[in-house]
Amino acid sequence: MRACAVIAEFNPFHNGHQYLLKTARKTSQADVMIVIMSGNFVQRGEPALINKWERAAVALQSGADLVVEMPTEYAVAAARDFAQAGVQIAQWLRADALAFGCETPGLDFQAQSRLLDRTFSEQDYNQSFASQLFAESSLSRSNDILGVNYAYWQLRLAPKLTLLPVERLQAGHLDQEIKGTIASATAIRQSIQRNDAQYQQAVPDRMKKVLERQKPVDWQAFWPFLEYRLKTTSAKELRQIRGINEGIENRILAQAAQSSSFMELMTNLKTKRYSYTSLQRKLTAILLNLRVLSPLQKTRLLAVNAQGQAYLREHDFRGVLMTKVTKADFTASYQLTKRADELYQMVAPYEWGRTPILEKNVKEKTLTKKS
Repeated sequence: MRACAVIAEFNPFHNGHQYLLKTARKTSQADVMIVIMSGNFVQRGEPALINKWERAAVALQSGADLVVEMPTEYAVAAARDFAQAGVQIAQWLRADALAFGCETPGLDFQAQSRLLDRTFSEQDYNQSFASQLFAESSLSRSNDILGVNYAYWQLRLAPKLTLLPVERLQAGHLDQEIKGTIASATAIRQSIQRNDAQYQQAVPDRMKKVLERQKPVDWQAFWPFLEYRLKTTSAKELRQIRGINEGIENRILAQAAQSSSFMELMTNLKTKRYSYTSLQRKLTAILLNLRVLSPLQKTRLLAVNAQGQAYLREHDFRGVLMTKVTKADFTASYQLTKRADELYQMVAPYEWGRTPILEKNVKEKTLTKKS
């Protein structure tokens, strides 16, 4: 069977994602659509609005055949490491193609990926790293830049993997308004957090039902945990956290002492050098005590339908795909994801369990123990 992979957050799953899956299947002529999805914390350095099991179930109902999880330490990493993990997992699962949404589908992503090997003799602290990296090109949009990172790792890890850029429709990545049935995830999240009804025109009915029965999670819910970490951690200890460098640990501690909420801390920390997303990733790393980025070892099966099961039977993915996480996995390759999940459940408990969601169980919710 031919397989096409998509790397995604689905935070939340919306009509644009459904279009991406449908278009990717048609363009790639894939028999199986594989989704490599972030878990309970996502690449923008945020907790997911809805837990990973609910999002995986919606994906399975909306065009995916197989949903696997990107380990947390990679899911919350900057674009280069995030893309590496996604491409590596796609290669493990023998995907023939990797589809991704972008603003400029005609871009030569492989040619542009050469920019990622650039180094800087001097850094301009009035510009973000991304701004400096792509200063000599026309690249400025988030999904195009992420596509360049996919191409970088495709050339190095999976040269047989075909890249399939899919043009985003109607809404830009950071658009703040919902004007039609397809909107940016940013605008949708803001609508949900305002508790208005605008988002409903931009998400499928399956996602609406999830959002109606569950209270969405945001960063403020984790503020007490982050505040405690910052009040009990020294600058020296913070320097051991991944991404905490250039002396920002001192600024974080100083501003945390003057902040009474997560948003106040973010406002106090913001500079031209650091984007909100970059800062959120740093704070997520502090919250979860993420240090050295360990080599990627395995991915976890979250959801699968009959077609996905047939694909799994066709190949031997033992050693890279966990259908059940063992104690050995939890203490080795999945320890950090377990930590993130346990923290997430302190804010938003869920009753999904250790075994993957099967197509017949999506509506029945028959999964048991927490994991």
